[in-house]
Amino acid sequence: MIPRYPRKIDTASIESLMARQGITIHRRSIQRDLEKLSDIFPLSCDDRDKPFGWSWMADAPAFDIPTMSPPAALAYRMVCEFMSGMFPKEIFKQLTPHFRHADSVLSQTDKGTLKEWPDKVRTISRTQPLLPPDISPEVFDVVSDSLLEGKCFQVTYLRRGQSQPVDWTVNPLGLVLHDRLITLVCTMGNYSELKDIRTIHLHRILAAKLIDKEASVPEGYNLDIYLATGAFGYRKSDETIRIKAIFEKDATLHLEETPLCDDQQLTDQADGNVLVEATVADTGQLRWWLLGFGGRVEVLEPQGLRDELKDHAARMVKRYA
Repeated sequence: MIPRYPRKIDTASIESLMARQGITIHRRSIQRDLEKLSDIFPLSCDDRDKPFGWSWMADAPAFDIPTMSPPAALAYRMVCEFMSGMFPKEIFKQLTPHFRHADSVLSQTDKGTLKEWPDKVRTISRTQPLLPPDISPEVFDVVSDSLLEGKCFQVTYLRRGQSQPVDWTVNPLGLVLHDRLITLVCTMGNYSELKDIRTIHLHRILAAKLIDKEASVPEGYNLDIYLATGAFGYRKSDETIRIKAIFEKDATLHLEETPLCDDQQLTDQADGNVLVEATVADTGQLRWWLLGFGGRVEVLEPQGLRDELKDHAARMVKRYA
């Protein structure tokens, strides 16, 4: 439970978290145990202001009990090599001690193939690479602590396109890494029902402060179910739609291996094109995907979607004329 400096945790919080796990121990005993452990491990107590807090020293090496296995070290090494651009800087910074430890483990293994593996693997993105936005380390600490401790927090938030920030009390429910963004699933203020769930981006939080108020979970809430509704696909409606579209043959090859849905149908046409039929969520993401094919696709149904893309194409022609 003890975080790496500059974050810290007080004994009262440790006592509360242990109680949730069914371990009853008084905070004075916790304090004595921490003092003894600090003689052996790189732990330090920040007593400059109350409540006093314990931290793992900033420059202390990471270690595992039992020790990190070579395959696990390889996994960390590959995350460092190939996924660094996907993580916000603050998260990647917190993983750095583990990356260093993984390098140490690999340097000591006699399995040469493990050391060479990162040189034999590459990843390629099918979308335009984007740099992650900056997130305040203090904000990230408050958000992650609130989820860990089941507490609400207050934020000063700057909405997109606005010049004046707003203050909210946030009831956190989950974090989602989405297109280089870290997004918090939450409810606001006194709204705590399933229909009140919304999302905010961490990089737009200007300031955050943990408060002594228990977080609550709306009845029926489940993060996976919420994501399955298409919440991060920018839903246009709550209904699914049945699309029918004519694709050029080579544009459908990937759909043979990675279908749009379970009931997808691909039907070869006499002119060499392919009719694609699928039941999908009605989202902005669907529109971006279709527009990515340019003139190699023609949407036939539903009519509303066809009209949208037709209007989009007309505006593109006018812009490029």
